[in-house]
Amino acid sequence: MGNHRMFSLSVIDTDQFNDMPLSARLLYYELGLRADDDGFIASPKKIIKMIGCSEDDLKALIEEGFVICFESGIIAITHWHLHNKIRKNRKKDTIYSEEKQYLTLNGNGVYVLSKDKLSKDKDIVSTDVDFFAQQPRFDFQAVTDSFNSVCVSLPKVQKLNDKRRRAVKNAGRLLGDVSFDELFARVERSDFLTGRSGKWSGCGFDWVLQPSNLTKILEGNYDNKQAACEVPQQRNYDEVF
Repeated sequence: MGNHRMFSLSVIDTDQFNDMPLSARLLYYELGLRADDDGFIASPKKIIKMIGCSEDDLKALIEEGFVICFESGIIAITHWHLHNKIRKNRKKDTIYSEEKQYLTLNGNGVYVLSKDKLSKDKDIVSTDVDFFAQQPRFDFQAVTDSFNSVCVSLPKVQKLNDKRRRAVKNAGRLLGDVSFDELFARVERSDFLTGRSGKWSGCGFDWVLQPSNLTKILEGNYDNKQAACEVPQQRNYDEVF
């Protein structure tokens, strides 16, 4: 395996790549540095633990198509041949030949799944499930419908695009056990976020889904302060004793 690895700006300078969490991007670089000369990695879980990332970061890379996951646990970097051009006299072929036979290079030099191979053995590649466990797909329309019905004080979402779908996915990971309905209800209750306080014209769907803004919303930075500042009524202990 070579000691030198490169990364193409045509991949890592795109909105699709940079819309992922910073930790997912860091994991991508670490995987690229440790891949063999064909772009295969046998120990992604080990690398995750070593650099302090999470399984969600690998899930993000799989969902966004930056890595391809096999049921064996081996992963391949989708754009490997855009990143690295290794001369034949220096290249060491991957030992993961079974997984490699299910990949072909398209006209742009990007790994894609071989339809002919997959038609014979559909269980070799994880496509509709993530790397660690079954995870339901996002219902993007349900999220936008929730925003439009709950956040009645804000402009409605008129159209879904790829950037918004990626933002919804990232937000879903950050929310954890909190539902989108709960998030949007918190936004609608906020006089500041809706513009009712008169200090701001109000936010919107895209603003809410930005990771830094979403975190502040969950931490209560934009909650109405009046209720929080109210002094509890003095308890009359004479009535108790």
